[in-house]
Amino acid sequence: MKYVAVFMVVLVLLAGALGIYTYANVKLQVASIELQAYPATQQETDFLGWQAAVDNGAVTGTAFTESIPGTAENYSYFVYTLRLRNKGLLDAEMVEIQPVPVNGDVLSYSTTDMASINANTVIPSGSERDVWTVVITSRQNQENHIVTRSFYITYYVWGIPVTVTAVYN
Repeated sequence: MKYVAVFMVVLVLLAGALGIYTYANVKLQVASIELQAYPATQQETDFLGWQAAVDNGAVTGTAFTESIPGTAENYSYFVYTLRLRNKGLLDAEMVEIQPVPVNGDVLSYSTTDMASINANTVIPSGSERDVWTVVITSRQNQENHIVTRSFYITYYVWGIPVTVTAVYN
């Protein structure tokens, strides 16, 4: 009976160590970040919708200002594609990309037309996936070739949030 108790204690300790090891090794890696920039006049109807949503307080993304003054000619879209790699043993769930705003940014949102809603994005263990975020910014930022931007990447493992950062240069 004593041997069974010792065996059970060792088994529980090994299972706990395996759980801790598994959780500790779920770290998303940013394999690449790509940027597409284009003037808001190419998506003027979309821009007007976002402008109205900010004015009405009905934005599904993150508004950095209380309003978007001016017309589409004054703004640009920056579409960032982040390829995320999960080398861990557990899935990374509900992956969300949050760009850190720079001067001139008015709005950021995750796209729903490029694969799936990012909030429902799951990156299975041992795989990689592209996740998109869009920043609407003043046209000056595109003309000045703003090239450095930071991102917070938040995901959940076993219901616990984990945040990593990435920088686009």
